[in-house]
Amino acid sequence: MTRRWPLLLLLLAACARPRDRDTPPGGTTRTASAEGPRTVPVVALRLSGDGGAIRAYALPRLAALPWALPGRASAARGTVGMDVAGRRLLYRDSSGAVVGFDLVAFRDRDIAPRGALADLGPDGTLLTVDRRGAVTESQPWGSRAWPDTLGPGTRALFAAPNARLLLLRGRTSDSLFGLSRDGGVWFATPAPRPTAVAATREADAVAFATESGVTVIEDRDPRNPWTVRLKGTPDGVVFSPSGHRLYVALREASALAVVDRFRRDEGGSITLPGPARAVRGDPWGYALFVRPEGEGAGKDVVWVVDEAAGRVIGHLVTAWDTDLPTVSQDGVLLDREGDAVVARDVRSLDSLGAVPDGARDYWFLGAWAPSGAAAAMRQQARVAGATTPAPARTGAAAAAAAPRPAPASPISDAAKAPTPAPAETAAVTQVWAQISASQSETASRALVAELVAQHQPAQLIPPRGEGDGWRVVLGPFRTRDEAEAAGRAAGRPFFIVERTLVPTPQP
Repeated sequence: MTRRWPLLLLLLAACARPRDRDTPPGGTTRTASAEGPRTVPVVALRLSGDGGAIRAYALPRLAALPWALPGRASAARGTVGMDVAGRRLLYRDSSGAVVGFDLVAFRDRDIAPRGALADLGPDGTLLTVDRRGAVTESQPWGSRAWPDTLGPGTRALFAAPNARLLLLRGRTSDSLFGLSRDGGVWFATPAPRPTAVAATREADAVAFATESGVTVIEDRDPRNPWTVRLKGTPDGVVFSPSGHRLYVALREASALAVVDRFRRDEGGSITLPGPARAVRGDPWGYALFVRPEGEGAGKDVVWVVDEAAGRVIGHLVTAWDTDLPTVSQDGVLLDREGDAVVARDVRSLDSLGAVPDGARDYWFLGAWAPSGAAAAMRQQARVAGATTPAPARTGAAAAAAAPRPAPASPISDAAKAPTPAPAETAAVTQVWAQISASQSETASRALVAELVAQHQPAQLIPPRGEGDGWRVVLGPFRTRDEAEAAGRAAGRPFFIVERTLVPTPQP
């Protein structure tokens, strides 16, 4: 089957949705709800390229699960992402239209027409822009049109939390626009013509690979972009999940350049077997996938880079598509190999299992179970929790959790505060790992309680205005590295923020 759609982000949403959707915030295997703790497995969901029933497989071995999923999905030609919190599979049908398969009602819902651009934000909101420039916001409960229609010319879009959007527009020259549902365009600034473009998970910065280096535009100061010159011509760029680093594929160099976003300089490199033409990461920061430059490197060869160790751990002979290769939150790598989809350990690339005829179909990874199964798991978790003490952290999880947070102090959003902070709580640079953003206060408080019980420095941030959500954060920390380590140790999707926030008392 021919696949023509460009890579769209496969992100697992880090926010809880209303409680009638029985799903864990952030798609983790162990989480909380208003009813108590629950355990939901990380599974692979298979969407047929020809349409039909959705099938579920257990990780790590890709064993078929007995869950019978009713309903039929349309024939597919590419993925957009899995909204774990909203219980939706978002994809493109055979015509190129954007469709969502509802895992509660078990039916398709049309979202955007053929030719529309689409991006799934970290809070689970899907934003689309059609050929006329009309913006549609899609949630599990339905869709709504934004008031502004931009006209034709949008080339790329990046969904941000709290009903915000960054757009790259232009024909002969490019501009980057910031757009919000309620406030319209809040900035527009010239942008370079890129060989590749990427945004952070939170879409608070966009990187443009150019002939001489990388230029970054940040939404907090969009009229003052910064550039890092590189030795080699960039052909691909991607941010780390935390937004701390950029990895740049270079045409003339057998290496990935590593750019530190906050020092604004080249912070080293990762040696490759040869020059690279494209790079992308997984949502959890386990691996980078690199496509070699030139036919001589092998048509379907992909190098796998251990992101934490900064080295190549092996290669795959695999197709490169909108869904695969990728990695689950528990470290299972999925890729196409011939007619099969194969599960491998992301650290060793050892084979764990396979679906022999799975390559023609599309795959989503996330924590999910049918509502009846999830209810049974909650009951089992309550019984186990009443009789068995929580296991102690060991190994890598204990090491990752080691950074000590900076002393907590009441801080406010400096950009929005109506009056200056008192001298004794004057704003200082403190870093947070945001875990969740939800409209449900009850679910958010339950998540904070669970994280605190796990000895995580979790706090709840109340909404700052209409349309904002209840945010669960870890911190504050003194450095981004400490915040990133804590986010990894929590085992949940996260992104790094440096905003000043006012936490409510812990429950």
